[in-house]
Amino acid sequence: MWSKLFTTVKYILVTVNFLFLITGIIILSVGGSVQSAYNGYHPFLSDRFFSLPAFCIATGVIIFLIAFFGFYGAFMENYIMNMVFAGAMILIFIFQLSACIAGYALKGNAVVLVQSQLLATMDLYGVNKSVEVTRLWDQVQEDFECCGVNNASDWYRPLGTADTHNLPVSCCNHNPGVVGVFNCTTGEARKTGCSESFGQWVQSHAAGIGIAGIFLVLMQALAVAGALWMAKISREERGAYP
Repeated sequence: MWSKLFTTVKYILVTVNFLFLITGIIILSVGGSVQSAYNGYHPFLSDRFFSLPAFCIATGVIIFLIAFFGFYGAFMENYIMNMVFAGAMILIFIFQLSACIAGYALKGNAVVLVQSQLLATMDLYGVNKSVEVTRLWDQVQEDFECCGVNNASDWYRPLGTADTHNLPVSCCNHNPGVVGVFNCTTGEARKTGCSESFGQWVQSHAAGIGIAGIFLVLMQALAVAGALWMAKISREERGAYP
């Protein structure tokens, strides 16, 4: 009975570690895709939004390497390798759990953090100011169909248009290729603020990291339990130590 159970756990652990190899690649891909998505909006995002995907990328690489040792230890029924694998996974478990908590904390504060960054960059918009920020504001307002931070009136002070109510052209829907002067005013501008629409996009990516982290934590708990049990049996019942 013990022999059959040992064999079953052995191959389950081998399978789990193979899945870990895949999971490491997935975590690496999630971190890389979020990092790439955020890079395009760097001036509008605080450093906290970039530290989390970078952490996921590093974790994915480490998990990929550790899973190889776990795969070898389970297949060869090696006590030392199983114990090293279990110890390494416990450390990664703690770090990954911290990443999950940080991901969901960042998700909850995403809109507020984005709002703060957007407000801080509005004064850099316009001719003879920051070209990068100006282009990025136009891109965000067009891509996310928004205007201003909370609403269109946020532009009055930075642009000095409180009397005319003129706004950036990107605040209004306009047909490409229009020839002539196009004025965008409050009446024609989009009503949604960018802190809401752009913030929700940032929030969804932070949530994706949290979900991937939870899945990985559950897989880690299963692998650690199996590795510890197998190490114990291999030492006591099979004399596989060292």
